[in-house]
Amino acid sequence: MSFYSFFDAFKKRASEHDLDFLKETIHKDFAAREVRDGEMVDYGYAESVEGWRQAFDYFADQDMEWIYTDHSVTQIKENEWLAAFWVSIVLDGDLLPTSNLFFDTFRYEDGTWKLVRSYIEAGVRNPALEKASR
Repeated sequence: MSFYSFFDAFKKRASEHDLDFLKETIHKDFAAREVRDGEMVDYGYAESVEGWRQAFDYFADQDMEWIYTDHSVTQIKENEWLAAFWVSIVLDGDLLPTSNLFFDTFRYEDGTWKLVRSYIEAGVRNPALEKASR
């Protein structure tokens, strides 16, 4: 599967709250850093899966939609790609003013794509609102 096909499927399955897919896709040696209001938190596979589970549970009974805004996709090694994108939320028909900006590195190994690293700027200005203010 090409990276672009995988990445489209990744976004779709995450939007569908497919925790089993994410458990399989996140590499066991996953490393992440999230920055929110200047505070940095580093975490790995177990914390990532738990964070996804909590998010899915929180939004389970709400009228919520995830909006992906792709920024760029870059091949950084023969078998690794870096995807930069925002995830914004529409809640009860309203676009929230902040979003999360992701820089995710995926590696193709053993016939499948794995999320190996992530850097997240959390709670940043929503890119849709940024375009509207120009």
